[in-house]
This record gives sequence, C-alpha cells and structure tokens, in this order.
Amino acid sequence: AAGRAAEGAEELLVPLDPTRNRSGDTWHIELIAPFNPAGVKYAWLLDPPLGGNKEPLPSAKRIVDPCARCLDSPSASAWNRRGSRRYSPMAVVPDSRAIREFDWQGVRPPALHLKDLIIYEAHVRGFTKNRDSGLSDWDALSGTFLGFVEKIPYLKRLGVNCVELLPVFEFDETACPRKNPFTGENLCNYWGYSTVSFFVPMQRYSSRDRVGAAIVGFKTLVRELHRQGIEVLLDVVFNHTAEGTWGENNWHSLAAIAKSRYYLLSKGCDTNYTGCGNTVNANDGLCSEWITDCMCYWVEEMHVDGFRFDLASALCRGGDGNIMRDPTVIKKMCSDPRLARAKLIAEPWDCSWPSGYLVGKFPSCGPPRFAEWNGIWRDTVRRFIKGDQDMKGDFATRMCGSADLFQHNGRGPFHSINFITAHDGFTLRDLVSYNFKHNDSNNEQSGDDHNNSWNCGAEGHTGDGGVRHLREKQIRNFLVALMLSCGTPMLVFGDEYGRSQNGCNNGWCQDSLSWFSWTACNEEESKLFRFTRLLIALRKQYSHIFCRTNFMSGGDIWWRVHWDDPYNYICYILHDRQAKGGYGGLLIAFNAGHEVRACGLPADKQWYRLVDTNLGPPHDFCGNERAAVRITSQDYMMQPYSCIVLRTYASAADAVDYSKTDMEYSQSQQLATNLAEITNRRMSMEFTSLLAPQREPSQAFVLGTLRRRSTMSGCFVEAAPAEPGEEPTMVVERPSRPHERPREEAPAG
Repeated sequence: AAGRAAEGAEELLVPLDPTRNRSGDTWHIELIAPFNPAGVKYAWLLDPPLGGNKEPLPSAKRIVDPCARCLDSPSASAWNRRGSRRYSPMAVVPDSRAIREFDWQGVRPPALHLKDLIIYEAHVRGFTKNRDSGLSDWDALSGTFLGFVEKIPYLKRLGVNCVELLPVFEFDETACPRKNPFTGENLCNYWGYSTVSFFVPMQRYSSRDRVGAAIVGFKTLVRELHRQGIEVLLDVVFNHTAEGTWGENNWHSLAAIAKSRYYLLSKGCDTNYTGCGNTVNANDGLCSEWITDCMCYWVEEMHVDGFRFDLASALCRGGDGNIMRDPTVIKKMCSDPRLARAKLIAEPWDCSWPSGYLVGKFPSCGPPRFAEWNGIWRDTVRRFIKGDQDMKGDFATRMCGSADLFQHNGRGPFHSINFITAHDGFTLRDLVSYNFKHNDSNNEQSGDDHNNSWNCGAEGHTGDGGVRHLREKQIRNFLVALMLSCGTPMLVFGDEYGRSQNGCNNGWCQDSLSWFSWTACNEEESKLFRFTRLLIALRKQYSHIFCRTNFMSGGDIWWRVHWDDPYNYICYILHDRQAKGGYGGLLIAFNAGHEVRACGLPADKQWYRLVDTNLGPPHDFCGNERAAVRITSQDYMMQPYSCIVLRTYASAADAVDYSKTDMEYSQSQQLATNLAEITNRRMSMEFTSLLAPQREPSQAFVLGTLRRRSTMSGCFVEAAPAEPGEEPTMVVERPSRPHERPREEAPAG
C-alpha cells in the first residue's frame, strides 16, 4: 500500500505480510496515525515492478481501492473540465465525522409500502442546474445534492413520495471523447451510468471542495427528503464499470486486482452483455460479496430506501454467460438482514436477446422481493394510446396490474413499475411530437429506433393549432393511464410540465439539453402541471382502488366494452368499496382513435365529470367533486383521442375536494426558508461532535437546540478544542454578509 498526505509529498510505502494482512482472498491493513488522517491519499500496489533499490518503480499502477469512501476528484466547479491532467483519482481517507458523526436529528426513513409509492425519476445535476432554478445561492448550489434539497417543497406540492436518483456513485463525466457537431462543445457522460467508485458519492454533486463534503451533502439530502415523507431510491450500475471505457487506462481498480473474479470473461477477453464494453462477474463469490457490502453501506450508513438495478439481467449471468435460475448475488441481496427494509427494483433485461429479457421472470430466490420495470406495460400503453388496433385486451391487462406477468410467482400488482417514459428514450412531450429520433447533437448513431411514438401530424415544433391540441390531449391521456392503473407509477422529472429534448431519445451525453426548466414549469402552472398534480391527488384519494396488494377480480371492475371490435375504445367502472353513503365508483373510458364515440352511462346512477382530456384547462380536470359537472344524458360523447373519468356517489359526504391536496405541507414557504438555511450553513454544523462527546440527554437537547437555532440568526456554533475530560467551549460566530464590510474581530462568547 502507498499513501501520501498532499500533492508532491513523499509516498509512504507499507509492504503487506500475507501471514498478517491476508484473510482468504482479502488483503487488509490497519494503520494508526499520530495525526488526523483525513485527506491522506492512498492506493494499492499489487506485484509492482521493482527498481534496483527494491522499491516500486514510479510507473507502477496505483490502484484505486474499490471500497474507498472518498476520492480526491474535484468538486462541482470542475464539471466536464478538460485539462492537461486526465481523470486519475486516488482514494482518500475521509473526514471520519462525515461517516460516523453525521447528525440525522432523529429523522427515520418513511418506510412506505411499495404499493403506495409515486416514483419521480430525477437527475441530481439536471434538476437544479438551470439558471432559472431559483436557488438561494445558484453559484454554490446548482446541480448539487444541496441544491436538490431546496426543491423539496416543489416535490411535496407535486405529490410524489419517492425520488429515484440517476446514478450518484462517483463517475467520470469527462469520459466522452466526442464533441457537439453544431457547437463544438465537449459532450460529457451526463447520466453517469459508468461507475468509477461504488462507495463514493459523486464529488461533482458537491460544491464544497472539502474531504467528505459529498458524503455530507448526500446525507443531508436523504435526511431532508425523509423528514418530508419522501423516500430515496438509487439507480445503481453493478452490471458493468467505467474501467477501461473508451480505451482509457489512466486509472485502475477491479481489473488490476483480480479481473477474472470481478469481470465476466470469455477466452480471457471481456464479454459485452451490457453494451458498455465489459460485464461484471456478479455471481462470483468474491464479487457478489462486494456488491452486497456496497448496498449495505448505502442502506445502513447513507439511509437510502432501495435500489433500481440497471440492466439487471446481467446480474443473473453465471461464469459461462448463461442466465442462472438462482443467481448467487440475488440470493445474497434478498437474504441479507441488513437489506431487509430495502426496496429492490430490476430493469429486467440486458443487451442479449432473448435470453436476457426477463420481464415477469426476474428471480427473487425465495419470497418475492424484486419489483420490475414493466417494459411490456410501457409498450402496450404507448401503442394503445396512439391508436394501434387490437390493443384493448392487452391494455386492459396492463391497467389491472399485469397479472399475467406477476401473479404466477406470488407477486402482486405493485411489483409492476409502470412507466410511460424514463431517462432513456423520448420525454413525454417528445413522445407525442416525433416519429423519429433526432440525435445528431450526440455526434453518433445511438438511441432506439422503435419508440412507438406518434408526432400527431407534424415532426417536431409546429405552429399548427390542431396538432398542438392533439398533442396536449395525448400527454394527458398517457398521464391518466399511468396514474389510474394498478401498479407502482414512475414519472420522469419534467414530464409534469412537458419537458422536451428536441427529439433526442438518448441524452446520455447531453448536459444542458436535459435540464429541468423552471420557467417552463411555471408557465404550465395552471395547465399541465395542475393536471398532473390533481391526477396524483386523485390516485392517493382512491389508493384502495389503485394501490393494491391483490389483483383485480370480477367483483372489482365492470367492463363495458366490445372486445371483438378492433377499434381502441374501452370503458370500465371501478367499484369504490369504501364509499360511505351507498354505492360509489369511477368510470374510466379511453377513445384512442379518430372517431367520435358515445360512452353509455348506467341509467341508475348519477355521474359527475372529473376529467375530460379533450377540454382545455382548467376544465380538463375538476379539482372539487362537489363542483363537478353533472352529466344529464345517458351518453357522454367522447371526442377522438381523449379519455374521461366520471364519478358516481350516493352521498355528498363521499365527494372529495382535491384542492385541499394542493399543499400537502401547509407551510411550504417556511419549509423553503428552513431548507435554505440548511443548505447554506457550514458542513461542521451537520456533525454530532459539535456537542460534548458524553452528555446527559437533557444537555444534548439544549445544545442541539442551540446549534440549530443559531442558524436562524445567521450565526454558527462551533466547539472550541478542549482538553481530555473537559467540556468543550461553545463559540458563536456571525460571518459577514456580502453587502457588509468586514468587522473587527470580537471576543468569542
């Protein structure tokens, strides 16, 4: 092992003795330093070439510790910065306080049931990097974990209760050699699906260039999301690594340690079941243990609530490359008690067809644990909504929870993660605006050619009012299908206002093109955003209908449809078993075609219109059932490419006012103020060591209150050094603000 305290400092070489420093396949060493080792860089040297003095040559590979908690890579200001020094990180001893002494303030994970989740897939950088994000300090916070914290009130208002973050493990965003052919700008590895270090939160998601700052920033984000009842899922990439991508060899890790143990090889060469150049040998005993330990670290230390596994079928491949029936790594994940509370979601395919397509068949190696991204749900709903014929039977199956895929192995409808769009592919706006991908700015031929999209009559941007109205209807039709289906819905960030990537369906290397536009979102406040928000509220109100543990049966639904008619019109009534004053129900109908269709209403019920996607806002969604339009005829005439949701109830007591859900947290402005105080305070304010190491509970409460309240006056409380056995002195400091002149130093007190 080699280590050094600073750039240019002399290396300390520590040879390892196999009789003392090796246990089985694991090498280990404990070093006790007479100083605080935070910031010391270290690396492994394995069988290095030796010089005449028997010392390793300078050319010997410095290997990045695959279990490192921190790296010396730069912070947010260096995003995609190219220079003479290529990305070649070293492991760093972290500030131990960031690991052991973070102040969770008693906040516990929400522990929501999977069936109750409304997942919001988001990119940490893309969510707040836009200049219009309205952060308290854009220069310091944009595109970071702490910047995301300041947008929690928005998530509460939208109504989602779970964020699924695109990869937040350390990756090299500069690992993209191409340039934008139109601007000449360097493209970048924006998404982050090319992991460098699996225990390290992305350093460029922290603006603080301090050891452990990314750890503290990520933990702060998790704590504040949990405080507001929002869970955190991580999109993790254990199917391949960034090692050796694009032919680079400027850093080394797993391949230099034991390539045949960590990578799936064929005749000594990398296999490519992932489309990314290598495949992790996940079911090797050593590798599977490393993966499981990594997951446990993020659950136990970082408090995340679960994982979405990218190209998860690759994790099911054995040493011969074939899909295993009971993969070792899946067994370990599902049986490890440390992961008992973690939600596990598979993207159940990889790049090998058909063996790698495991939708509805992904193993849990025991009691059901894994939910799945339901690609069949996505494809079916896209085809039905755009008017492909003979789809109504398949559409009905998907809306009822996909029992054909999940019931046979003991799973429920909530194991189906339903989604229209994801980060990979068209946004919802582009899905109804483009027939073809437009990825020229990637300077490569990439992206799926089979998108089941429809431009509604014109390719891309258009001034045609008829086309634009049809697109608005189709977006709302998709959202109704998503939120009013049985299963667990996932919404991509920006789809709630109609974010566009100008037809790019593979934005992996696009930075600003993929950013959330807060200006555009505000423009849709009373239109598409309102529709989405109320739709989420409706789902929550009728969670007993849509958020189910069991599949629908004949007693739950009344189909009013001619199954033999190839035209995509479908109508059904969902019975509300919790209506208090008599019968209640929801009638849902889709007219996914070019004809006007009459929706016949049961004559013995009074029906009220909640949703009609043919109408413009605010008439497209009635936010208060008491004010809903009463339907006086026996038929409701549905316009082409529209859907309706009608409500019937026997007692006015069952009518719901959705406007009451506009602010789930009534003091949103105060919440925003509190979060801004948190994001702008010193990193040390998040450590419990600010307080006395040994104290009575009452004393801890008083000191903790003092520490938290001090930020409200713009002050910081710090613990001055104390001798062993003595109580620390609490020092209060008020930093000067940008508009104030520096003051003379005042006595601490």
